[in-house]
Amino acid sequence: MTASPRPNGRTRVAEATAALRSGRMILVLDEADGACRGDLVMAAECMTAEAANVMTTLGCGLIHVSTRSAALDVLGIPPADPTATGPGRDLFRVSVGLAGACGVSASQRAQTIRALADPASTPATFTRPGHIFPLGCAAGGVLSVPAYPEAAADLVELAGMAPVGVLCEVCGSDGEQAGRAELLELGRAQGFPVVSVDDLVAYRRRELCRVKRRGVARIPLPMGEFRAIGFTDGLDREHVAFVHGDPAAGRAPLVRLHFECLAGDVFGSRHCGCRARLEEALDRIARAGDGVLVYVRARSTAVRDTLRACATEGENRCAEAHPVGHSDLQSAFDILDELAMREIRLLSDVAEASLEPERVRVVERIPLSDTSPRPGAGILAPRPAHTDDRIGSMS
Repeated sequence: MTASPRPNGRTRVAEATAALRSGRMILVLDEADGACRGDLVMAAECMTAEAANVMTTLGCGLIHVSTRSAALDVLGIPPADPTATGPGRDLFRVSVGLAGACGVSASQRAQTIRALADPASTPATFTRPGHIFPLGCAAGGVLSVPAYPEAAADLVELAGMAPVGVLCEVCGSDGEQAGRAELLELGRAQGFPVVSVDDLVAYRRRELCRVKRRGVARIPLPMGEFRAIGFTDGLDREHVAFVHGDPAAGRAPLVRLHFECLAGDVFGSRHCGCRARLEEALDRIARAGDGVLVYVRARSTAVRDTLRACATEGENRCAEAHPVGHSDLQSAFDILDELAMREIRLLSDVAEASLEPERVRVVERIPLSDTSPRPGAGILAPRPAHTDDRIGSMS
Protein backbone atom coordinates (compact mmCIF):
# COMPACT_ATOMS: atom_id res chain seq x y z
CA MET A 1 0.00 0.00 0.00
CA THR A 2 1.40 3.37 -1.04
CA ALA A 3 1.68 5.97 1.74
CA SER A 4 -0.26 9.17 1.27
CA PRO A 5 1.94 12.12 0.32
CA ARG A 6 2.62 14.62 3.10
CA PRO A 7 0.51 17.75 2.57
CA ASN A 8 2.38 20.82 1.36
CA GLY A 9 2.70 24.04 3.34
CA ARG A 10 -0.27 25.68 1.66
CA THR A 11 -2.47 22.69 2.50
CA ARG A 12 -1.25 22.67 6.10
CA VAL A 13 -2.14 26.35 6.49
CA ALA A 14 -5.58 25.71 4.98
CA GLU A 15 -6.23 22.79 7.32
CA ALA A 16 -5.10 24.82 10.33
CA THR A 17 -7.29 27.84 9.52
CA ALA A 18 -10.30 25.58 8.86
CA ALA A 19 -9.83 24.01 12.29
CA LEU A 20 -9.53 27.40 13.99
CA ARG A 21 -12.64 28.63 12.20
CA SER A 22 -14.60 25.71 13.64
CA GLY A 23 -13.37 26.42 17.17
CA ARG A 24 -10.81 23.62 17.24
CA MET A 25 -7.23 23.59 18.46
CA ILE A 26 -4.11 23.30 16.30
CA LEU A 27 -0.41 22.74 16.89
CA VAL A 28 2.08 25.37 15.68
CA LEU A 29 5.76 24.46 15.36
CA ASP A 30 8.51 27.08 15.52
CA GLU A 31 11.79 25.58 14.32
CA ALA A 32 14.97 27.64 14.54
CA ASP A 33 18.66 26.99 15.18
CA GLY A 34 18.10 23.24 15.38
CA ALA A 35 15.47 23.54 18.13
CA CYS A 36 11.73 23.03 17.86
CA ARG A 37 9.06 24.65 19.99
CA GLY A 38 5.42 23.59 19.83
CA ASP A 39 2.36 25.59 20.91
CA LEU A 40 -1.28 24.61 21.13
CA VAL A 41 -3.22 27.44 19.47
CA MET A 42 -6.86 28.38 19.09
CA ALA A 43 -8.94 31.49 18.43
CA ALA A 44 -9.49 33.61 21.54
CA GLU A 45 -13.12 34.32 20.66
CA CYS A 46 -13.81 30.56 20.60
CA MET A 47 -12.17 29.86 23.96
CA THR A 48 -14.13 27.69 26.42
CA ALA A 49 -13.47 26.34 29.89
CA GLU A 50 -13.02 22.88 28.39
CA ALA A 51 -10.44 24.17 25.89
CA ALA A 52 -8.57 26.02 28.64
CA ASN A 53 -8.42 22.81 30.64
CA VAL A 54 -7.17 20.81 27.63
CA MET A 55 -4.47 23.39 26.94
CA THR A 56 -3.09 23.34 30.47
CA THR A 57 -3.34 19.53 30.67
CA LEU A 58 -1.72 18.70 27.33
CA GLY A 59 0.55 21.70 27.05
CA CYS A 60 1.59 22.11 30.66
CA GLY A 61 2.88 25.63 29.90
CA LEU A 62 1.49 29.07 30.62
CA ILE A 63 -1.53 30.26 28.67
CA HIS A 64 -0.73 33.37 26.63
CA VAL A 65 -2.92 35.50 24.39
CA SER A 66 -1.22 37.04 21.37
CA THR A 67 -2.60 40.06 19.53
CA ARG A 68 -1.28 43.20 17.83
CA SER A 69 0.68 45.47 20.16
CA ALA A 70 -1.48 48.44 19.16
CA ALA A 71 -4.63 46.64 20.37
CA LEU A 72 -3.07 46.02 23.78
CA ASP A 73 -2.06 49.68 23.97
CA VAL A 74 -5.70 50.67 23.39
CA LEU A 75 -6.75 48.35 26.22
CA GLY A 76 -4.25 49.99 28.55
CA ILE A 77 -2.18 46.83 29.01
CA PRO A 78 1.38 48.13 29.37
CA PRO A 79 4.73 46.36 28.93
CA ALA A 80 5.62 44.10 31.83
CA ASP A 81 8.96 45.91 32.03
CA PRO A 82 8.51 49.56 30.99
CA THR A 83 12.25 50.15 31.30
CA ALA A 84 13.05 47.55 28.62
CA THR A 85 14.30 48.84 25.26
CA GLY A 86 14.63 45.64 23.21
CA PRO A 87 12.03 43.71 21.19
CA GLY A 88 10.75 42.09 24.38
CA ARG A 89 9.35 45.42 25.59
CA ASP A 90 6.27 45.23 23.35
CA LEU A 91 6.04 41.44 23.46
CA PHE A 92 5.68 40.80 27.19
CA ARG A 93 2.77 42.66 28.81
CA VAL A 94 1.35 42.92 32.30
CA SER A 95 -0.85 39.93 33.12
CA VAL A 96 -4.61 40.55 33.28
CA GLY A 97 -7.80 39.17 34.72
CA LEU A 98 -11.47 39.97 34.19
CA ALA A 99 -12.76 42.77 36.39
CA GLY A 100 -15.20 41.49 39.01
CA ALA A 101 -13.97 37.91 38.81
CA CYS A 102 -11.07 36.56 40.78
CA GLY A 103 -9.63 33.08 40.69
CA VAL A 104 -7.78 30.80 38.33
CA SER A 105 -10.53 28.41 37.24
CA ALA A 106 -10.76 27.30 33.61
CA SER A 107 -14.07 29.12 33.15
CA GLN A 108 -12.68 32.40 34.49
CA ARG A 109 -9.59 32.11 32.28
CA ALA A 110 -11.81 31.49 29.27
CA GLN A 111 -13.90 34.58 30.06
CA THR A 112 -10.80 36.75 30.32
CA ILE A 113 -9.44 35.39 27.04
CA ARG A 114 -12.71 36.01 25.19
CA ALA A 115 -12.78 39.56 26.58
CA LEU A 116 -9.36 40.23 25.04
CA ALA A 117 -10.89 39.44 21.64
CA ASP A 118 -14.10 41.39 22.27
CA PRO A 119 -14.12 44.74 20.41
CA ALA A 120 -16.39 46.14 23.12
CA SER A 121 -13.75 45.68 25.83
CA THR A 122 -12.12 48.75 27.39
CA PRO A 123 -9.24 49.24 29.84
CA ALA A 124 -11.79 49.00 32.67
CA THR A 125 -12.71 45.47 31.55
CA PHE A 126 -9.52 44.07 33.06
CA THR A 127 -7.68 43.97 36.35
CA ARG A 128 -3.90 44.03 36.48
CA PRO A 129 -2.18 41.72 37.33
CA GLY A 130 -4.17 38.57 36.60
CA HIS A 131 -3.84 34.96 35.42
CA ILE A 132 -3.69 35.53 31.65
CA PHE A 133 -0.50 36.75 29.97
CA PRO A 134 -0.94 38.91 26.82
CA LEU A 135 1.76 39.02 24.16
CA GLY A 136 2.10 42.04 21.85
CA CYS A 137 2.70 41.07 18.21
CA ALA A 138 4.20 42.99 15.30
CA ALA A 139 1.66 44.69 13.04
CA GLY A 140 3.10 42.87 10.00
CA GLY A 141 2.75 39.46 11.62
CA VAL A 142 5.17 36.70 10.63
CA LEU A 143 6.38 38.75 7.66
CA SER A 144 7.86 41.19 10.20
CA VAL A 145 8.70 38.78 13.02
CA PRO A 146 8.61 35.05 12.11
CA ALA A 147 7.78 33.77 15.59
CA TYR A 148 5.02 31.83 17.37
CA PRO A 149 3.05 34.81 18.83
CA GLU A 150 2.78 36.43 15.40
CA ALA A 151 1.90 33.06 13.87
CA ALA A 152 -0.97 32.54 16.31
CA ALA A 153 -2.47 35.96 15.58
CA ASP A 154 -1.97 35.61 11.81
CA LEU A 155 -3.56 32.17 11.61
CA VAL A 156 -6.63 33.28 13.55
CA GLU A 157 -6.95 36.32 11.30
CA LEU A 158 -6.63 34.14 8.19
CA ALA A 159 -9.47 32.05 9.64
CA GLY A 160 -11.68 35.17 9.43
CA MET A 161 -11.66 36.23 13.07
CA ALA A 162 -10.10 39.03 15.09
CA PRO A 163 -6.31 38.47 15.23
CA VAL A 164 -6.27 37.30 18.83
CA GLY A 165 -4.84 33.84 19.40
CA VAL A 166 -4.54 31.71 22.52
CA LEU A 167 -1.37 29.66 22.84
CA CYS A 168 0.22 27.32 25.34
CA GLU A 169 3.68 25.82 24.94
CA VAL A 170 3.84 22.01 24.96
CA CYS A 171 6.20 20.43 27.46
CA GLY A 172 7.45 16.88 27.14
CA SER A 173 6.88 13.99 29.50
CA ASP A 174 9.98 15.07 31.44
CA GLY A 175 8.63 18.59 31.95
CA GLU A 176 11.11 20.11 29.49
CA GLN A 177 10.40 21.57 26.06
CA ALA A 178 8.92 18.85 23.87
CA GLY A 179 10.96 17.71 20.85
CA ARG A 180 9.75 17.61 17.27
CA ALA A 181 9.00 13.87 17.24
CA GLU A 182 6.98 14.14 20.46
CA LEU A 183 5.08 17.14 19.10
CA LEU A 184 4.18 15.39 15.86
CA GLU A 185 2.99 12.35 17.79
CA LEU A 186 0.80 14.59 19.97
CA GLY A 187 -0.73 16.14 16.88
CA ARG A 188 -1.41 12.72 15.36
CA ALA A 189 -2.84 11.25 18.56
CA GLN A 190 -5.12 14.23 19.28
CA GLY A 191 -6.08 14.97 15.69
CA PHE A 192 -4.60 18.48 15.79
CA PRO A 193 -3.64 19.99 12.41
CA VAL A 194 0.08 20.74 12.53
CA VAL A 195 1.54 23.81 10.80
CA SER A 196 4.91 25.51 11.13
CA VAL A 197 5.85 29.17 11.31
CA ASP A 198 7.86 28.61 8.11
CA ASP A 199 4.74 27.26 6.38
CA LEU A 200 2.87 30.41 7.33
CA VAL A 201 5.67 32.76 6.25
CA ALA A 202 5.84 31.08 2.83
CA TYR A 203 2.04 31.19 2.51
CA ARG A 204 1.78 34.88 3.36
CA ARG A 205 4.61 35.79 1.01
CA ARG A 206 2.89 33.77 -1.67
CA GLU A 207 -0.42 35.56 -1.18
CA LEU A 208 1.33 38.94 -1.47
CA CYS A 209 2.34 38.01 -5.01
CA ARG A 210 -1.24 37.64 -6.28
CA VAL A 211 -1.80 39.91 -9.23
CA LYS A 212 -4.73 42.05 -10.41
CA ARG A 213 -5.43 43.27 -13.93
CA ARG A 214 -5.21 47.08 -14.28
CA GLY A 215 -5.93 47.95 -17.91
CA VAL A 216 -5.07 47.13 -21.52
CA ALA A 217 -3.85 49.01 -24.62
CA ARG A 218 -2.71 48.09 -28.13
CA ILE A 219 0.94 48.96 -28.76
CA PRO A 220 2.55 48.65 -32.22
CA LEU A 221 6.20 47.57 -31.91
CA PRO A 222 8.78 47.11 -34.68
CA MET A 223 8.23 43.36 -34.38
CA GLY A 224 4.44 43.54 -34.67
CA GLU A 225 1.33 44.63 -32.78
CA PHE A 226 1.01 43.62 -29.13
CA ARG A 227 -1.65 44.09 -26.46
CA ALA A 228 -0.07 45.53 -23.32
CA ILE A 229 -2.00 44.36 -20.24
CA GLY A 230 -1.11 46.03 -16.94
CA PHE A 231 -1.04 44.19 -13.60
CA THR A 232 -0.26 45.03 -9.99
CA ASP A 233 0.87 42.50 -7.39
CA GLY A 234 0.38 42.33 -3.63
CA LEU A 235 3.45 44.52 -3.10
CA ASP A 236 1.82 47.20 -5.29
CA ARG A 237 4.42 46.78 -8.02
CA GLU A 238 3.29 47.26 -11.62
CA HIS A 239 4.01 44.73 -14.38
CA VAL A 240 3.08 44.44 -18.06
CA ALA A 241 2.24 41.45 -20.23
CA PHE A 242 2.87 41.98 -23.96
CA VAL A 243 0.47 39.61 -25.69
CA HIS A 244 0.71 38.81 -29.41
CA GLY A 245 -2.06 36.96 -31.22
CA ASP A 246 -4.32 34.65 -29.21
CA PRO A 247 -1.96 32.51 -27.10
CA ALA A 248 -4.75 31.11 -24.91
CA ALA A 249 -6.44 29.54 -27.93
CA GLY A 250 -3.60 27.19 -28.84
CA ARG A 251 -1.45 24.68 -27.00
CA ALA A 252 1.81 25.75 -25.33
CA PRO A 253 2.42 29.26 -26.72
CA LEU A 254 5.87 30.84 -26.64
CA VAL A 255 6.48 32.79 -23.40
CA ARG A 256 9.30 34.94 -22.11
CA LEU A 257 9.80 36.30 -18.58
CA HIS A 258 11.81 39.52 -18.73
CA PHE A 259 12.91 41.29 -15.54
CA GLU A 260 13.36 45.03 -15.85
CA CYS A 261 16.85 46.43 -16.35
CA LEU A 262 16.70 50.22 -16.65
CA ALA A 263 20.28 50.67 -17.87
CA GLY A 264 20.01 47.91 -20.44
CA ASP A 265 16.37 48.02 -21.58
CA VAL A 266 16.07 51.80 -21.85
CA PHE A 267 19.59 53.11 -22.42
CA GLY A 268 21.25 50.11 -24.05
CA SER A 269 24.04 49.79 -21.50
CA ARG A 270 27.07 47.80 -22.65
CA HIS A 271 27.31 46.18 -19.22
CA CYS A 272 24.60 43.66 -20.13
CA GLY A 273 22.67 42.10 -22.99
CA CYS A 274 19.23 42.79 -21.51
CA ARG A 275 17.94 45.01 -24.31
CA ALA A 276 19.09 42.59 -27.01
CA ARG A 277 17.42 39.67 -25.25
CA LEU A 278 14.22 41.70 -24.81
CA GLU A 279 14.10 42.57 -28.51
CA GLU A 280 14.91 39.04 -29.62
CA ALA A 281 12.19 37.58 -27.39
CA LEU A 282 9.56 39.98 -28.76
CA ASP A 283 10.69 39.22 -32.31
CA ARG A 284 10.49 35.45 -31.83
CA ILE A 285 7.04 35.71 -30.23
CA ALA A 286 5.80 37.86 -33.12
CA ARG A 287 7.19 35.43 -35.70
CA ALA A 288 5.59 32.51 -33.85
CA GLY A 289 2.19 34.18 -34.29
CA ASP A 290 1.09 33.80 -30.65
CA GLY A 291 2.84 34.34 -27.36
CA VAL A 292 3.43 36.48 -24.29
CA LEU A 293 6.34 38.45 -22.87
CA VAL A 294 5.84 39.22 -19.19
CA TYR A 295 7.78 42.34 -18.26
CA VAL A 296 8.34 42.24 -14.50
CA ARG A 297 9.10 45.65 -13.04
CA ALA A 298 12.01 45.97 -10.65
CA ARG A 299 11.78 46.75 -6.95
CA SER A 300 11.83 50.34 -5.69
CA THR A 301 15.63 50.34 -5.16
CA ALA A 302 16.37 49.39 -8.79
CA VAL A 303 17.89 52.72 -9.89
CA ARG A 304 20.15 52.93 -6.84
CA ASP A 305 21.18 49.28 -7.22
CA THR A 306 21.86 49.74 -10.94
CA LEU A 307 24.13 52.74 -10.40
CA ARG A 308 26.00 50.99 -7.61
CA ALA A 309 26.51 47.88 -9.74
CA CYS A 310 27.61 49.88 -12.80
CA ALA A 311 30.20 51.68 -10.68
CA THR A 312 31.88 48.41 -9.69
CA GLU A 313 34.22 46.22 -11.66
CA GLY A 314 33.30 42.66 -12.50
CA GLU A 315 31.37 40.51 -14.92
CA ASN A 316 28.10 40.10 -13.01
CA ARG A 317 27.14 43.73 -12.54
CA CYS A 318 23.70 43.22 -14.06
CA ALA A 319 23.00 40.25 -11.78
CA GLU A 320 24.02 42.28 -8.75
CA ALA A 321 21.78 45.18 -9.75
CA HIS A 322 18.70 43.08 -10.43
CA PRO A 323 18.59 39.90 -8.35
CA VAL A 324 15.46 37.95 -9.28
CA GLY A 325 13.60 37.02 -6.10
CA HIS A 326 11.00 34.40 -5.30
CA SER A 327 8.18 36.95 -5.39
CA ASP A 328 9.30 38.19 -8.83
CA LEU A 329 8.93 34.73 -10.30
CA GLN A 330 5.66 34.12 -8.49
CA SER A 331 4.18 37.35 -9.86
CA ALA A 332 5.30 36.46 -13.39
CA PHE A 333 3.70 33.03 -13.26
CA ASP A 334 0.55 34.44 -11.65
CA ILE A 335 0.21 36.81 -14.61
CA LEU A 336 0.41 33.84 -16.97
CA ASP A 337 -2.27 32.11 -14.92
CA GLU A 338 -4.48 35.21 -15.15
CA LEU A 339 -4.01 35.09 -18.93
CA ALA A 340 -5.26 31.48 -18.94
CA MET A 341 -1.86 30.05 -19.85
CA ARG A 342 -1.87 26.40 -18.75
CA GLU A 343 1.01 25.01 -20.80
CA ILE A 344 3.84 27.12 -22.18
CA ARG A 345 7.10 26.90 -24.10
CA LEU A 346 9.49 29.09 -22.13
CA LEU A 347 12.17 31.18 -23.79
CA SER A 348 14.88 30.82 -21.18
CA ASP A 349 18.58 31.41 -20.60
CA VAL A 350 18.98 28.27 -18.50
CA ALA A 351 17.82 24.67 -18.63
CA GLU A 352 15.95 24.67 -15.33
CA ALA A 353 13.91 27.28 -13.48
CA SER A 354 14.54 28.11 -9.84
CA LEU A 355 10.79 27.88 -9.22
CA GLU A 356 8.18 25.54 -10.62
CA PRO A 357 4.87 27.35 -11.19
CA GLU A 358 1.79 26.03 -9.41
CA ARG A 359 -0.78 26.20 -12.20
CA VAL A 360 1.30 26.76 -15.36
CA ARG A 361 3.17 23.81 -16.83
CA VAL A 362 6.43 24.40 -18.71
CA VAL A 363 6.42 21.77 -21.48
CA GLU A 364 9.59 23.00 -23.17
CA ARG A 365 12.46 25.35 -22.40
CA ILE A 366 13.91 27.03 -25.46
CA PRO A 367 17.22 28.92 -25.17
CA LEU A 368 17.51 32.38 -26.63
CA SER A 369 20.24 33.01 -29.21
CA ASP A 370 23.45 34.31 -27.70
CA THR A 371 23.32 38.11 -27.54
CA SER A 372 26.06 40.54 -26.61
CA PRO A 373 25.95 44.30 -25.81
CA ARG A 374 28.51 45.29 -28.47
CA PRO A 375 28.51 48.61 -30.31
CA GLY A 376 26.43 48.26 -33.45
CA ALA A 377 25.46 44.66 -32.67
CA GLY A 378 22.10 43.39 -33.82
CA ILE A 379 19.67 41.44 -31.74
CA LEU A 380 21.24 38.13 -32.78
CA ALA A 381 24.85 39.09 -32.05
CA PRO A 382 26.98 36.54 -30.10
CA ARG A 383 27.00 36.84 -26.34
CA PRO A 384 30.05 36.14 -24.14
CA ALA A 385 29.78 33.10 -21.88
CA HIS A 386 30.06 35.15 -18.68
CA THR A 387 26.85 37.15 -19.29
CA ASP A 388 24.40 36.60 -16.46
CA ASP A 389 22.24 33.50 -17.00
CA ARG A 390 19.10 33.25 -14.93
CA ILE A 391 15.51 32.38 -15.80
CA GLY A 392 13.49 35.13 -17.44
CA SER A 393 15.52 37.98 -18.84
CA MET A 394 18.00 37.03 -16.15
CA SER A 395 18.91 40.67 -16.00
